[in-house]
Amino acid sequence: MTVTTLMASILNWLRAGYPDGVPGPDRVPLLALLRATPLTEEQVREVVRNIAEAAAPADIEDPITRDDIEAFIAEMTQHDAGPENTARVAARLAAAGWPLADLSDS
Repeated sequence: MTVTTLMASILNWLRAGYPDGVPGPDRVPLLALLRATPLTEEQVREVVRNIAEAAAPADIEDPITRDDIEAFIAEMTQHDAGPENTARVAARLAAAGWPLADLSDS
């Protein structure tokens, strides 16, 4: 699987697992799971940017900027997701088709 294909697949799994956006309690474990993929840090940021841009209403007055996303990632990586939260998010994504075992073996 190429990196481009992997990124597209991850975005599709995230959209399927979180059709209404990723809620606050799931954000830290989600970042932990993204980091367990073969994606680089920049590619993880790109996935987060894609999710944020897709979730933002077109008519929003104060859209999320790349700097906002960078600050969010920096803040979230300071927190420990905890194994129970990571397992909960992993189960939700697995139900949407995310091949977690394949990614963790990479």
